[in-house]
Amino acid sequence: MSETYVISNEIEIVGFVSLVDDYLAALFIDVKHQGQGYGKRLLNFIKERRENIQLKVYKKNRNAVNFYVMNGFVIKKELLDEQTVEEEFLMGWERV
Repeated sequence: MSETYVISNEIEIVGFVSLVDDYLAALFIDVKHQGQGYGKRLLNFIKERRENIQLKVYKKNRNAVNFYVMNGFVIKKELLDEQTVEEEFLMGWERV
């Protein structure tokens, strides 16, 4: 059901991104490789292949929220994840 892409350095896989249609279902970078530009590279890779992308992120995960904002995503709506009872943001990006 999903499209998944991995990113690696020359030694190991350091992260991946998974999309379901235009929904970013997962973006993970190994902790020891965070802050090295891998997440931004994966986002740019999928942006080249989509006209718009949506995702949900927990409101309390300020690092993730800031990462997506710095990469052109905007907060569209505030929601409540019914399974975890956590506040979350629906965020979106559109090609201009």
